[in-house]
Amino acid sequence: MYAEKIQRIRQHLEAADAAGIVLSTTDNVLYSSGFGSVMDGWHLIEPIAAVFIPTAADQPVRLFLPEASLISLVVSARGGHPIHYQRLRTFDLLNFCSMARAQDAHLALPDDLLAELGDIAAAVEGPCAADIVQSIADCLQTAGVRGSRVLFDDLRVADRVHRLCGQTWGDGVDVMLASRAIKTGEELALLRASGRVADAIMEFTVGQLGVGKRWTDVEKSVARFMIDHDVDPLPGSPMLFGGSYDLVFRPDLFRTAHDLPFTGGEIAILETQGRYRGMWIDINRTAHIGAASAAYRDQHQAVTEIFQAVTSRLRPGCNSAEICSLAGIDAARRLDPPEKLLLVAHSIGHVPLESPVAYPGTGLHAARDGFTVQQNMVISIDCLYFGSRLGPSHMENVFIVTEDGSESLYQYPLDLAEVS
Repeated sequence: MYAEKIQRIRQHLEAADAAGIVLSTTDNVLYSSGFGSVMDGWHLIEPIAAVFIPTAADQPVRLFLPEASLISLVVSARGGHPIHYQRLRTFDLLNFCSMARAQDAHLALPDDLLAELGDIAAAVEGPCAADIVQSIADCLQTAGVRGSRVLFDDLRVADRVHRLCGQTWGDGVDVMLASRAIKTGEELALLRASGRVADAIMEFTVGQLGVGKRWTDVEKSVARFMIDHDVDPLPGSPMLFGGSYDLVFRPDLFRTAHDLPFTGGEIAILETQGRYRGMWIDINRTAHIGAASAAYRDQHQAVTEIFQAVTSRLRPGCNSAEICSLAGIDAARRLDPPEKLLLVAHSIGHVPLESPVAYPGTGLHAARDGFTVQQNMVISIDCLYFGSRLGPSHMENVFIVTEDGSESLYQYPLDLAEVS
C-alpha cells in the first residue's frame, strides 16, 4: 500500500516540477509512512514528525522523528503496524532525548530487541539535530535538491527551513490532496469495514430516540457505542443535529444544545461522524419523534428521490458539480422552495473534505467547478434540505467509485425513521 502511495505522490510531484515534498502535518505523515505519535492527540501547533519524499524514484524516503521515539518503530511493528521508510533522521524533543540516552543500570534489553534496534540504528543518517526544522534542513542540504523547488505541506516549516539553508519551496497541499483522493486496495477494504460499523451506529442511534428521551443522553450513549466499536467520535459530540423548536428552524445550529425531553414532533438530523481506524465515517439520516405529517413524509420522499437520482450519476469521468445538478429531476418541484436544497459531492478519507480541488477547497469554486471523478475515489454525497415550512430532511452516503459506477458503503435505509 505505501509503495503505491509513494509512487502516486511522485507522479504528482513530477507534474508539479518539484524535486520532492516535505510532509509534517499529522494526517500526511500517517498517510505516507504509517507513523503516528501518541502526542498527536495533543493537537500540537508544531510538528512532531515529518517525511521527505524525493521525486526521483532512486532516492530514499526519509522519516524524521524524535530520537527518543525510535523504540516506537519496534513497538508499532510488533503490534502489527509496521512503519514504512528507507532512511531515518532524528532530532531532540525537549529533554526526553537526554533522558533516553541516560544509562539505566537496572535495565537489560533482550537480544531480539537489541537486534531490531540495531537494524533501526543502521538506517539513521547523520547526528541527532537540535529540532525538527534543523533536521529537515540538514537532510535537504545533502539530498541534492538545494537548487530545486521542494514542496511543503506546512509553510511555517518551509519558511524556517529556507532561513536555515536557503531551500526554494512551494505549497504541497494540492499535490497531497490529489494523491490521497485515489484510494489503495487496502484503504478501500478499511473503508468497506467502516461502512458496516456506520450502519450499526445508525441503527443504535435510531433505537435511542423516542418521546421522553433527552438529546444529550442520546449523544452520550452513541459516543460510548462508537468508542466500543473502534470509532473516535467527532470532538464535542458524535453527531450533528438540526431541528425545529418553537416553530423556528435555525439551519446554522446543527449542534443544537437540547436538554429537554422530546415531546413529539421534533426532527432529528442524525449526521453521525467519527474516525474508524483513521478513516472518516459520514452517514446522515433523518428521524422524526412521533408520527410525521403526510406533508412532511412527502417532502422526505422527494428528497430521497432526488438523492437516488443524483447518486445514480456517480461514475468515472463525470464532474462532481454536474452530479449535483437538479436538472431533469422531477421530485425537486415538490420542495418548497427547491433552492433550499444543498447538494455537495466531496472526496473523503482521513478527513471529511479531501477533495482534489485547488486550495482553498472550501470556497464556492469547489462546488461550482467541481472535479473529475476517477475510479477508486471515495465520494460522499450530501443531500440536505433546509425547509423552513415543514423542517429539514437530510441524508448522506459515502460511495466507492467503481469501474463503471459506484458502490455505497452504507446500507442503512434512507427511509424516514419515525420513532415513538
